[in-house]
Amino acid sequence: MGFVPFAVLAVGLAVLARFLSVRDRKGSVRALLLKTLTSLLFLGVAFSSFLANRNQGVFHALVIMGLACGLAGDIILDLKVMYPDSSRQYQGGGMAAFAAGHLFYISALVLLSGFSWIAVPAGLAVGLAVFLSGIFLFGYDYGKDAALTCAYSLVLSLMTVQACFSAFENGFAPATALFAFGGVLFLLSDLVLGMTYYGGKDAKPFIAVNHVLYYLAQFSIALSVLYARF
Repeated sequence: MGFVPFAVLAVGLAVLARFLSVRDRKGSVRALLLKTLTSLLFLGVAFSSFLANRNQGVFHALVIMGLACGLAGDIILDLKVMYPDSSRQYQGGGMAAFAAGHLFYISALVLLSGFSWIAVPAGLAVGLAVFLSGIFLFGYDYGKDAALTCAYSLVLSLMTVQACFSAFENGFAPATALFAFGGVLFLLSDLVLGMTYYGGKDAKPFIAVNHVLYYLAQFSIALSVLYARF
């Protein structure tokens, strides 16, 4: 059973490549279906990892819930591209779904390594730095989305820092190392996404880099379920 998650991962990467070949700045139903399938496959990696792991517990369930929120967010954000007249509503809904997913991830990590008072100020500092750098370094105009974008940046950064803290606390065991790797990639993917949303960098190469970083992050977090012995 241990090989199944890797087989699902291989299929997921193949579908991701196909999705990237058809995804452009305008989006399409075909691209949305391929993106949804790719996201279902990172859930498939998590479920097959859960079944292959004899040490099943709350940690594993929380990670799967976080991934399910990611699936919802993926669908909602692509609708933003397909229906620009309602883009702000879809963007808000997508960010809310991802924020909920990060809260599930944080809960799983706290369950694993305990609550870190160090991770909180560090995560908030990173999130604030990311948000402010968009304004003062890159000249982003967040407009009416400023408060929501700032709040999301704080939650994402807190998850990433907590994941790195958990990896350090557990001696970079495979599960925590994969989670931390995924957290860092998630943060990088959203930095690129910020360029496409607010910096006018919505050409296909930027779209591809954003999605590659994002899906590698989610697949990495999903695969952590296979190695979690907690």
